[in-house]
Parts: sequence; C-alpha cells; structure tokens
Amino acid sequence: MSLKLFIFVFLPAFTFGQSALQPYNTTASVMFAAVDGNVDGYIDIRELNQSFVQYDTNGDNRVTRNEYTNYINEHSPTLHSLSHALYDIYDVDGDHNLDHHDYDNFFRLMDGNDDGLISKDEYVRYWSILFTDLEHLHG
Repeated sequence: MSLKLFIFVFLPAFTFGQSALQPYNTTASVMFAAVDGNVDGYIDIRELNQSFVQYDTNGDNRVTRNEYTNYINEHSPTLHSLSHALYDIYDVDGDHNLDHHDYDNFFRLMDGNDDGLISKDEYVRYWSILFTDLEHLHG
C-alpha cells in the first residue's frame, strides 16, 4: 500500500477538522504500516519511491504540481489546499518537480539516524510534527 491509503483514508479527516487525525502518533503508525510494503518494520527508499508512482500520470519519472494536484482534485477535491502544502514539502529542492532526487531528500528528512532505513519511531515522529504544523490549513 502507499500514500494513496493516506490520501483516501486519513487526509479527508482534515476537511472535518484535524481532531479526526488525533492522536497523530496513532494516525502516523497506521500510515507507516501502509507504506511498509514488505512488513519488515522499516521503510526503505524503494518503498517510499513506490508511494509516489501513482501521481506520475505521464510516466516521465517526474511529478509536476499539476499532475499531483489534478490527482488529488480528481479523488478528493476538498484537499486542494492541503495538497499544495504537501507538494511543497515533498519538493525538497524547490524545482517544482517531484523526482527521485526529491524522494531521496524527503527520505533523509524522515531517516533521523541516517542509517538508510526509516524506523516506525522515526516515521511517527516526523508525521506527528508535520500534522501539528499543518493544523492551520483545515479545521
């Protein structure tokens, strides 16, 4: 499973207020399980990369803001403003394209101990902080 689970199951809660995502650590734990495709208790770079594939509608290995927001608007239009904030977070180098460079950098942001794997604790910590930071967008 992937970020698609997050988009369809968890992010819609922002439209009803951030309290639906609280406690954030529980929501992030469920998200971790969805991204940890091989269920080994860690997320590696391949698992993270796989979670972004669905947005690359033209198959050029890059996701433009237009591709990303069109995908979100098609599947959950009420998340438009949050989709822009998430895109900006994912676009680590700020070049307005999501590609493997961004995914690698995003991965490093979550990999707190820089061991090449994102543990559940690292993932939950990162997303709990991010959810708190994004509370002002909806609710």
